[in-house]
Amino acid sequence: MNSFYISNHFIIMSTCINNLESGEVCRKMLGFVRRTTKTSSRICSVNSLCYSIWRNEAVSSSNPDDSDFIQESVVPTFHFQASLPRLPIPRLDDTKRRFLNAFEPIASSNEEYESATKAIDEFVANEGRRLHDELVELNQDNYSTPRRLDAYYTDRRSLVLTSNAAMVFEDDPRPEYNEQLVRAAILLRSSLRFMNSVRKNVLEPTMFHAHPENSNTPFFKNFVSCVPSKLSWYPAHFLKATPLDMSQFKQMFNSSRIPQLGRDDFVTYDQAKHIIVTSKGSLYVFDVIKNNGSLALTSDIYRQLALISAHNPPASVPPVSVLTSEERDTWTVARKQLKAANEDSLKLIESAILCLCLDDDDTDNLNDAMRNFLHGNGQNRWFDKSMQLVINKRGLAAIHFGMSWANGLTIWRYMDDVYRDSLQSSFMPDSKTIDSGNPAFRIEFKLDSELLGKIEVAKNRFEKRIADLSVRHVKCEKFGRNLIKAKKHHGDALSHLAMLAAYYNAFGCFPSAAGHCSTAGFKSGRTELVRSLTREMGAVIKALWSGDERQLGDLVKKASLKHVFLIREARRGEVCSYLLRNGLR
Repeated sequence: MNSFYISNHFIIMSTCINNLESGEVCRKMLGFVRRTTKTSSRICSVNSLCYSIWRNEAVSSSNPDDSDFIQESVVPTFHFQASLPRLPIPRLDDTKRRFLNAFEPIASSNEEYESATKAIDEFVANEGRRLHDELVELNQDNYSTPRRLDAYYTDRRSLVLTSNAAMVFEDDPRPEYNEQLVRAAILLRSSLRFMNSVRKNVLEPTMFHAHPENSNTPFFKNFVSCVPSKLSWYPAHFLKATPLDMSQFKQMFNSSRIPQLGRDDFVTYDQAKHIIVTSKGSLYVFDVIKNNGSLALTSDIYRQLALISAHNPPASVPPVSVLTSEERDTWTVARKQLKAANEDSLKLIESAILCLCLDDDDTDNLNDAMRNFLHGNGQNRWFDKSMQLVINKRGLAAIHFGMSWANGLTIWRYMDDVYRDSLQSSFMPDSKTIDSGNPAFRIEFKLDSELLGKIEVAKNRFEKRIADLSVRHVKCEKFGRNLIKAKKHHGDALSHLAMLAAYYNAFGCFPSAAGHCSTAGFKSGRTELVRSLTREMGAVIKALWSGDERQLGDLVKKASLKHVFLIREARRGEVCSYLLRNGLR
């Protein structure tokens, strides 16, 4: 027998089941929602509606070519968006306290600290209070994100090594699947399935489960899918599950950053069916969504990539892509000139689902590979694209993305789902796969002498810019997560401690240091700063370099606990308000 909880605003389905534990959870959730929403309610039986709450959780096809969806979740992708809580505005007095706590370790003297305290008191009592009240009156869902986006889009520096980042996929454990074109075709097919699941609202929402035995279950997912979106956050919160903001997933595909004087734009084109492929400095276009809406199969994708890879463009073709590595105002002017005779070509690039970069780099050196993923040679990238899937000759793969539109958590979710899905592919090309089919369309730009000169200048500036970057990696064989956990420390705290200690050893003073913490548990949440240099961190470092190691273990534990406390504060939005940070400048 099915029963429904009815109020003025919503209907929640519960089910009489044999599993007493799940039934008890259901009854508690109903009571929690009833108390939280404070609406009059009654329980009534509805025997005539034949609807079972027991449905499958997110389903993924065993073979990526069998379905156009990477997941088909019972809980819609954006189900929790309407009910996510707002990011709280920190109290001004709390901001003052946090600012002084962060400033104390870097103050060179008591006089400097007292001077800063006086300046803060004056600001809080006057302009700070007025600005704080104005911010409260704006009544925004998220007061921080619009200002963070402004900081990104008004930054006039090049995107290379500033606003763009890269994350690397693991190798496919099957060696034969790490051939460049095979891996590119499989990862692209999985990426399209991911995109399709987002567009059809069937990608499972990202959630943090404090008690997964209660909330990460088929029963809970089926239950919460029946709760109206405006109330769906409450039963999840009751079971200590935190739904995360999914708004960034709408900007993942078919998107580009558009340079403008003073402030860039970010544009998403929903209807485009094609991708861009960069190879040997040229750009190619082909459709990956058919006229009937279905996705191109892995074999179709591979065929096109094989034709592109085999094509050798004339050596005289200028690398227009390098213009996207310029400073933003410089690129704005050049793009305006380029658009005059190449508007359709620019539209194809900027509206593409994503950019696939087939690199000729075949290094097996991790340092060189990371440099390639971060910037490449500047000629085989379009740095304005929201996402670029980069694959070198050895099959090493990475995502190069702009941090203006997304945080690492969003990219991590995409990469995790796509990588797992790619491992299920059994595609391997044969003689029938490679034929003389119609090749992808190569974009040919019309360029005058002035634009050709700007391309040469951009190439030289790019080389100088990346020459300042040094990349080194260290592989720790004996020190890692297991040892840190065994000592009951926090990994993030120890990594910050190591960096601060190295800085102190090199320069004899402390820097103003901070790390990022996700606030994706709030509507439109991005990140907030965690001021990692605390009084406790400073005490550890001074003891370390003074040679006094008698109480070092206790000091490290205190520093780690303090860092964890600050992270938890930041996750709740309890941070040093940007008003005070910017006001004191």
